[in-house]
Order: sequence, then structure tokens, then C-alpha cells
Amino acid sequence: MSKLDFIEGNVEVDGFRIRYRQAGQGETVVMLDSSVWGWSPLNDTLAQSYRVIVFEVPGMGSSSPNATSGSIQDLANTMAQAAAAVAPGKFTLIGTSFAANVALWQALLTPDSIEALVLISPTGIKPVSGLTSGTPEELKARLFTHPENVPELPLGDPAILAREQALALRLGGATHDTEVEGKLGDIRCATLIVFGLADKTVESAAAAIYRERIPNSNVSIVYDAGHVIVADRPEALIDAVSDYVERRETFIVGRQRQIINP
Repeated sequence: MSKLDFIEGNVEVDGFRIRYRQAGQGETVVMLDSSVWGWSPLNDTLAQSYRVIVFEVPGMGSSSPNATSGSIQDLANTMAQAAAAVAPGKFTLIGTSFAANVALWQALLTPDSIEALVLISPTGIKPVSGLTSGTPEELKARLFTHPENVPELPLGDPAILAREQALALRLGGATHDTEVEGKLGDIRCATLIVFGLADKTVESAAAAIYRERIPNSNVSIVYDAGHVIVADRPEALIDAVSDYVERRETFIVGRQRQIINP
């Protein structure tokens, strides 16, 4: 499978200059990026079949510090405007880790735009205390099943990680979001929630809460994977997400099974 070149662009929203990269053709998939751990191979796989737009969430990655957004809802509203400017119409929305919390709020704020929602390792429900604290090495041990296989931070700059940690902490990304929990029943679209079986950042009960309260949802639990599933089990993550984006409600076994295990 040949690798597509992603073309970079920028959009101005709420005083932010938001960077995005896009490639591919077909139905639109919007991805919210908050990962300091590098480019995800999931982006490349989906771009073989869809128009994929990867947004860099303000304050995450190599973007400038974000001292403007007052809440995750504010950030979700900003990302909804960015998506509407670059990809008007309906799309599948995918978010990972803290960006999954943003994606969840975006789906609540702009439900008419979201055809399907994929939350990879969300931390909004029942996070474990202290998940954003620690040195880079301590975080590796907490986030990965096999931290010895994790490459160095991009550009060798721990400041990127520190900036992401500070933003998540300031916006409540490390505390249980009781408001969003109460609104899970309002999610209209088909939704997939993916967790690593060894994810140490949330309590094990979190998966069942999403599954029970989001009406049209499936939960996928990936064995031998921690919080950063794309590093521990990239093939399993790619298979689960790409299959769901294609099949949605008919995904693998449908709703009769609560947990599926790639």
C-alpha cells in the first residue's frame, strides 16, 4: 500500500492559527491530534480510502501554548469551527486521549455534523488521579505496555509534553467530567470507544459507562495495549477503527456483545 503525502494548511479560528494536514479522497474523516508521540499510522491507512484531515489541537503538539480556551467545551467549539471551515458538511470524527474528550464535546455541541464518532483512550470518565504528572520516563511507564519500545520524544523536546500536560490539567482533562457523563445519552451518532486492556490512566469501569449510556455504541478492548494503543498494538487499532469507519452499526458483532477484543 503506497503512502499518501499529506498537504499542510492553516485555518484561523478564535484567535488561533490551527494547523491541519490532509490527504485522500472520498467521505471525510476529521482527526483531532494531541499526541506528543508522533504521527499515527492510522492517519495513513484511513487516507487510502477517505479524505482525512488531521487537526493539531491548539496547545498540543508543536502548536503555540494555549492560554485562551477556558474549558474543554470551549476547545471543542473552536475545533468545530475549524472543521466547518475546512470540511463543511458531515464527517466521521476521531479523537485520541485528551483530544478524545474534545471530540466527545464536539459531537455534543454540533451533532448534525457528526456521522460517526471514534474515541480512542478517552480520559473524561473516571480518570486515575495523577495521570498527567511525572517525568517523561514515568509517563512512558504509565502510558505504554512496553515502554522500552517507545522512541524518544519528537525532536527530543520534553517541553512539548509539559505543555500538553499543563493544558490538560488546566482544562480538567485529568478529572472526571460529570457534565459530559450526564450527556452521554444525547450522543446521536454511531460511536466506537477503544481502550487498551492495560490502560492505567482510567478506571476499568470507564468502558462500561460509555457503552451503557451512549445509545448506539460499541466498545473495543485491545489486548496487550496500554493508553497509547497505536504504539503498543498499531495493527489492532488500525483494524478496529478502519473497520468501524466503514461498517459502523454492523461493526464486527454489533450490539449483542458488550466488549470486542481484536
